[in-house]
Amino acid sequence: MSDTLLQESAPHDLSVSTTGKVMRILMLSLIPALVAHVYFYGYGIIITMIIALISCVTAEAVCLRLRKRKINLLWRDSSAMVTAVLLAFTLPPLTPWYLTVIGSLFAIVIAKQIFGGLGQNLFNPAMAGFVFLLISAPLPLTTYVNAMPDATDIITPARASSIIFNVNRDAVENEINSRIKDQDYLNKFIKAEQLKIADGYTGSTILVDAKHEQPAKSVEIFARNNVPDISSYTLFARIVIGLTFLLGGAVLLFKEIIDFRIPLAFITVSSVLTAAFHFCAPELYLSTFYHLFFGATIFGAFYIMTDPVTAVSKPSGAYIYGAVIAVLFTIIRNLGGYPDAVAFSVLLGNAVAPLIFVMTRRREFGQGFTPENIND
Repeated sequence: MSDTLLQESAPHDLSVSTTGKVMRILMLSLIPALVAHVYFYGYGIIITMIIALISCVTAEAVCLRLRKRKINLLWRDSSAMVTAVLLAFTLPPLTPWYLTVIGSLFAIVIAKQIFGGLGQNLFNPAMAGFVFLLISAPLPLTTYVNAMPDATDIITPARASSIIFNVNRDAVENEINSRIKDQDYLNKFIKAEQLKIADGYTGSTILVDAKHEQPAKSVEIFARNNVPDISSYTLFARIVIGLTFLLGGAVLLFKEIIDFRIPLAFITVSSVLTAAFHFCAPELYLSTFYHLFFGATIFGAFYIMTDPVTAVSKPSGAYIYGAVIAVLFTIIRNLGGYPDAVAFSVLLGNAVAPLIFVMTRRREFGQGFTPENIND
């Protein structure tokens, strides 16, 4: 018998989708969210995503070469491209190009390949890259583009490229600000007696404002700086984008690519906890609605926490894993210094995932029984 034959471990189900196919379905499920982002915020995310894709794929190829692994693994599993796409969705659309490159390199080289590559990493690479950038460069990583009507005509590919690559940036920013303050533009979308859409094309989010102002006041400031009524355009943009992530998550659930228990536990527990915080002190904490639709809450629930490598796959463990992240998420967002706590809570959840896996491991058949107590 040849000693070159290898026996694979169970399960031996040949119908299971390949890693590459799963990764490609995941990226395709994000197309509606990408279209919504471009519609409400302009073309910046497209350019940022291209930079991240080039950086992640190049870094992955170099690492595979240094480890004497086959380069075709890069295309077979498509994991580097997924990391790039997820990272691009977490970064502000007009992030300077060099920060996107640095975050991509950190995600692939430090968070993934140093641990042994796909399937061996302890932390989610995209979230590790984002947190590294957030700690290193907090100002550009917390300055987002305001949602605005006709954004594709304002944040054009040329203008977005000029800002991202710092080519005539000041002139382009002044041009954009003049455009959104133009009376013809305002009259096109809102009534003359209403407030202007925005004081500028970029600014902080309501989650950032809530860290420095009382939540009720931050909602008022947010409404005044963006649209006359908080229930108007900006809120509409956040709801639509949240629904596109829900739609993509539904596709992943239908294809059985992710475990429903993790997002279910996270959304349920975080909703209950944030509602409790708001009920006890509404002048200090935002309501559950803002926690769900502002920031990366829904995106993280379906696309980040469910990473099969860094999450817990066992049914009972999946519930605990999602609940633990929800508790950390609520504490950091309400009591911590960072407004969007998804990335930090996910990384902390990744760190305790092995312990949850061990604690929820099913007892092997016959374990704990002796001949003396077998009839008990």
